This record gives sequence, structure tokens and C-alpha cells, in this order.
Amino acid sequence: MPRQAYNKKCTALAQLETALRLFRDGDDLFSVITLAGAAEEILGELVEKRGRDNSLESLKKAAGAIHKLATGESLDETGLTIFAKRANRARNAVKHLKAGGEPTITLDVREEAVDILTRAVDNYWLLEDSVTPAMGEFDPAQHAPDQVQPDPE
Repeated sequence: MPRQAYNKKCTALAQLETALRLFRDGDDLFSVITLAGAAEEILGELVEKRGRDNSLESLKKAAGAIHKLATGESLDETGLTIFAKRANRARNAVKHLKAGGEPTITLDVREEAVDILTRAVDNYWLLEDSVTPAMGEFDPAQHAPDQVQPDPE
């Protein structure tokens, strides 16, 4: 196949759509995290280039506001960075093995897949003001591990 140029937003969309399909079909959640994580990062950078907060930045601001409300103290940049590292921990852990790093990771792979898919879909929405059919079918609330069922009446 000859070399050709590819639009980064289009490649991110392809990765996200593949991640959504894998998730829907119950396949390979580690690949879901990796693909959705790559899409989330590219789409998030495109959102930032438009002068808007991407999904992760919005989460960081919300965490800072909640921390201030709960403690009366502002969360400094170090605290916000720690929050962002935690949000990206699963994505980075399944794609990197740092020299001398642990050969295993403990996580709820399904919960992490839902989280990164949600952020990627949010970033796509922020860019396009629309979603694809696969994104529309993905409802993070229905995938929440501790979802509360309404009482039957």
C-alpha cells in the first residue's frame, strides 16, 4: 500500500468506533482502553486547539471545585496533575512497561474502559456537536458497575 496522508481526527474516529464495537461485543477490554485512549487524546487536543476545555480538563476543574467545597482549600497544580495521572493510569499502564516497572497492574478493566470511552465520546461531541450511531448506543450509565435499579411499582 502506498504511503498517504491521513487526517488525525479521522484516525481518532476510526479508533473510537473500533473501541465501541469491541466494547459492545464484549471483546478485549484492554484493546478498548488502548484504542479509546488514543482517540481521547487526539480528540482532546483538537478540542483544546479550538480554545475549549476537553473532557479531562473539565474533570480536573470539577475535581478542583469539589475539593474546594469540601475542604475550603484550592487544589494546586500538583493535585490536579495527580488527578489527571489517575484518570489516565489504566490507559498508560496497558500500553507501557517502564524500565524496572511492575509486570502487572490491578484494575477494574471494564470500569476503566467505560471511563475512557466516555471521555473520548465527550471529546468527539465537543468537536462535532453530534455523535455517530455507535456513540449513541453507548450509554455510560448502563455500564456503571453499581447502577441502581428503580423500584418496581
